[in-house]
Amino acid sequence: MSANYFSSDYFEARNKFLEEAARNDGTMKSIVHPSAKGPEGRDLHMDLATFGDPNSKSLLVIISGTHGPEGYCGSGVQTGLLREGLISQWSERIRIALIHAHNPYGFAWDTRFNEDNIDLNRNYLASFEAPLPQNPAYAALHKWAAPQSLDDETMADVQSNLLEYANKNGFPALQAALSSGQYQFPEGVYYGGSGPSWSRNTLISMFDEITVGVEKMVVVDMHTGLGSFGDGEILISLPTGSKETAFCEEIWGDEVHSTKVASVSADLSGTLDEFLAHKYGAIKNAIMALEFGTIDPLSVFKSTQIGSWLHRRGDKNAPYADKLRQFSRDAFYPQREEWSGKVWTRSLEVITKAVNNL
Repeated sequence: MSANYFSSDYFEARNKFLEEAARNDGTMKSIVHPSAKGPEGRDLHMDLATFGDPNSKSLLVIISGTHGPEGYCGSGVQTGLLREGLISQWSERIRIALIHAHNPYGFAWDTRFNEDNIDLNRNYLASFEAPLPQNPAYAALHKWAAPQSLDDETMADVQSNLLEYANKNGFPALQAALSSGQYQFPEGVYYGGSGPSWSRNTLISMFDEITVGVEKMVVVDMHTGLGSFGDGEILISLPTGSKETAFCEEIWGDEVHSTKVASVSADLSGTLDEFLAHKYGAIKNAIMALEFGTIDPLSVFKSTQIGSWLHRRGDKNAPYADKLRQFSRDAFYPQREEWSGKVWTRSLEVITKAVNNL
């Protein structure tokens, strides 16, 4: 049954979410993107649905679609929680906010990055006025990380050079160089931007609204692409010993993994969880990414290259684009009942623990 919660494109996912939110008497706010459009020129939205007493001191937030096609997973979980009646049940005691399609452009076009080639989970620096983080290791790999062509000869050269780097320095070093975030190459992958994106500004305006009067908050940002097939790992970007980390561990115990210590992810710059933890530091908060594994990491990385290339240099409406988009979608969203079943079971387990601690 859980497979029915998931969708085959952004618009189907959004329609399911909106229908279930309305059926559960959610208070809705939909923000249309001012410039970016989806396939066939259709409008794109970030949607907020809230449930429960707006004066409640406890708040649960679930976010989908920070990284485009990873939104299939998060949207499916949000829709499932609504359809199963769990949001209605839980909101009798706490306030709940569901934010759908943090990155609607990437969701609609099946690319991890947004309309400006920005990785939203590198776009949450505390300030863009201070000297931006440097990533010299990425600079050395940029030529192969963001190739100008996807032809067989170029991609073979890309794979050869990246594997050579991994053999010399270790795979974790390659992962860190490529994915930790970079701010010098706007046409590169994992680009954090030169300022706050539309998605960031819109999300923060939603948080400013929903956190009024809140004393305790848990945020679950849904992700895919790292780890073993269907396994869900709880990731935080905050160091061990912080009060936010302590609250996460109070809820999920030793299931919490900090990217600053050891996890399926490299340590990252400009992450959403670290930004929110500090901005709303007056609130007791636990903010994490729930990361589900899909396929092997090199294929996942190739999908990020393809999505970025199609946005920067390709024609999204050309006949070849469908095949490239499908490759990207499959890397972040295996459309198999085994996978969606594992995602649903693990998400329910993790989110129920959050609710029980609010």
